[in-house]
Amino acid sequence: MRINAWIWPGLASAAALAALVIGLVLVDRAGEAAIARQQAATAAAARDYFMAFAREEGARALATALNRRARISAQDGFRYALEDAQGRMIAGSDVISSLDAPDEGWRTVVEPDTRPRRLWRVLAQPLGGGLTLVVAEDLGARDALRRAVFQESALAVLITGLGAAVGGFGLNAMLLRRTRAIADTAARIADGDLSARAPVGGRRDVFDDLAADLNRMLARIEELMTGMRTVTDSIAHDLRSPLTRMKGALVRAGDSAAPEPVRLAALDEANTAADSVLATLNALLDIARAESGLSREMMQRLDLGALALEMTELFGPACEDAGQRLLCEVPAEPIVAWGHPALLRQAVGNLLHNAATHAGPGAMVHLIVREADGGRARIAVADDGPGVPAEHLGRVRERFVRLEAARSGPGSGLGLALAAACAKLHGGELILADNEPGLLAALEIAVRPRT
Repeated sequence: MRINAWIWPGLASAAALAALVIGLVLVDRAGEAAIARQQAATAAAARDYFMAFAREEGARALATALNRRARISAQDGFRYALEDAQGRMIAGSDVISSLDAPDEGWRTVVEPDTRPRRLWRVLAQPLGGGLTLVVAEDLGARDALRRAVFQESALAVLITGLGAAVGGFGLNAMLLRRTRAIADTAARIADGDLSARAPVGGRRDVFDDLAADLNRMLARIEELMTGMRTVTDSIAHDLRSPLTRMKGALVRAGDSAAPEPVRLAALDEANTAADSVLATLNALLDIARAESGLSREMMQRLDLGALALEMTELFGPACEDAGQRLLCEVPAEPIVAWGHPALLRQAVGNLLHNAATHAGPGAMVHLIVREADGGRARIAVADDGPGVPAEHLGRVRERFVRLEAARSGPGSGLGLALAAACAKLHGGELILADNEPGLLAALEIAVRPRT
């Protein structure tokens, strides 16, 4: 069962309002009890005062004082009177004469002939000589004060509840708007629109951060999906030729009427085509493992200078055979990085192989290791050959991309793609630039391991 998103803020608002109402009732009861205690204490204090006054000044003076107070008509809710032994009022407030006062102590009585009914809390205190002091509190005045406080408090609770409800529904509307935008983006992605991106505002709040992270993830997914389609198309295109040659060679080798030398040559051709296909597939597998991070468990600390010297010794003869010179420059202090030894050797070997293949006779090839900015190290291969046109520097690192000048020679167009994937695995990038003349290809990798 799907619950409407607006139910939650409604339930939260109702719960908050209920809590406020319960709190208001509790405060009202506590306030009523406090007022009752305060009024009882006031009545007892007035009784004690008038008793002391009567002892010191006499009953006549007390009667005069009570009459004077009755004429003032105090608004504190209390009335005072002096009665004789027969219950007749001698002095004080006229209203007390109609009340059925007790002989002594407290009693709650009803004032007769009043609509609505009017209650009084009466305290009687004998003074001696047949006289009784009567202190009466108008409970209606107390109730009026209580109602006023309760009404103002209820109004405050209502305003608070409305404010909380408006804020809650407003916040809910904002959250729904932001989350629905992200959900709509996910739905578009699910429908096949890999270019869909979540909107990022200028607030830099948690939703903008979430949308930005989601967009980076979507960009990465689109990149991988696009790369997968490109690889699929490229594999179908680039493997068609060697597989076709292999099939033709196997057909010729299987021809029993063909001379033995022809059949053996056909088998050699088929074997060469098979090696080409396997090399291409292995290179694609290495690139996929590097780009997906599956090779990260093979990372270890290694000396980049020692690795460069090893690769120089390995590729020196190949450069000499191509009529070139290979020089290696490493710093005096070792540059130790966290890397994948086999993959780094393969990437550097690809760069050196490209230089040996395309720089041409008489070229000077430099393998340089040095520190770079931002906690990185650089392994660069620079030559002074014909180089790569500036408009193609961004393309040659893609899979299966081979320029026209290189299409007549062997190769699959995966060397620079593997080097770029290796750099990415190591938290860096492959940089291609004009060496003026020639090509500069540099692997910039992070020295410390990625967390």
